Amino acid sequence: MRRQTLLRRLLIAAGVVVVLAIVAFGPALLSHLTKAKVNPQLATVEPRTFNQLASAAGVLQPGNLENVNFTISGQVQAVNVSIGEKVNANQLLASLNESTQQEELSAAEFAVSAADAAILQAQATGSAAQVAQARAQLANAEVSLTTARQHEAETKLLAPETGTVLAVNGIVGDTVSAGNSGFTNPVSNGGSAIANGFIVIGNSAQFDFWAPFSQNEDVLLTSGQAAIVSVDALPGSAFPAKVASIETSATQVGGVSEYYAEIQLSTTDPRLRNGQTGSVSVTVATASSVLAVPSIALFTGPNNQTQVDVWSSGQAYATTVQIGLIGSTLTEIKSGLQVGEQVLLSPTGGTQLPAASPSPT
Repeated sequence: MRRQTLLRRLLIAAGVVVVLAIVAFGPALLSHLTKAKVNPQLATVEPRTFNQLASAAGVLQPGNLENVNFTISGQVQAVNVSIGEKVNANQLLASLNESTQQEELSAAEFAVSAADAAILQAQATGSAAQVAQARAQLANAEVSLTTARQHEAETKLLAPETGTVLAVNGIVGDTVSAGNSGFTNPVSNGGSAIANGFIVIGNSAQFDFWAPFSQNEDVLLTSGQAAIVSVDALPGSAFPAKVASIETSATQVGGVSEYYAEIQLSTTDPRLRNGQTGSVSVTVATASSVLAVPSIALFTGPNNQTQVDVWSSGQAYATTVQIGLIGSTLTEIKSGLQVGEQVLLSPTGGTQLPAASPSPT
């Protein structure tokens, strides 16, 4: 009887333990048994056509942007043009007070006249030496006259090219310093198109986009390649463009050697302004019907090989591939994969693909 009572108590205790275990671990076990299997995100290896792009950030400026400055200092006497006005080459833009230059010119003209008279006098009454001295005096006077005429001409600011007046940075009465004139772009101005001449002219109907490219991308650029320019101030903008020129000398941008390219926009917009920032994408090559996978499927293997995780029979196998052109989202696969295989979009670096792997599923 006592043995039966002990056995009963042991059975009751065991039952309590089982019940407690079910209460404690049952939900987790049930969840594990019933949890749906999550399939990884896959991409199929297949022929694709895509563009290889070279991209860079840059700055916008009107075409043929040029600073025009006086070559001598002086006080502004007249400004003959206004912003937005069309001008022709050699048209008078502005002038300086020329009183000093006129005095110099009058004195030089008088000296030439006096030298001419001295020659006639020497020829009539003087010796050969006096005639020679008078001729030397005339030569010096003519040099001074040429210089005086040049100084007088320097008080006039003329348009170096046909274009539109984009800025007038001075008024009558201002005192200006001598300055340099010429085309301005980010290559010559440390990354920005500085339009600070007394007069700034350019082509307001044609905008250029200047952007520095890395040396790896620079070698892919050629004149005439198609491009798309987006402007930060105009969200969603996409201006068709083409490569106009590529600088052959490097410019230091943040301590790195980069090469500027001039990109000409094919269309314009009244909202475009000098100095607006943006980005450009240049189509440097096109891959036509080549095997390709999404670039996010690629990773670097333990020996610096480029690899993908091939999904086969429910398992990922890392396999080495040789890549070709790289687009914005796709990468060409030259070897290592076959049409129809599937690769993980979130690679984990699976085990090495066996020599005879199961057929893809």
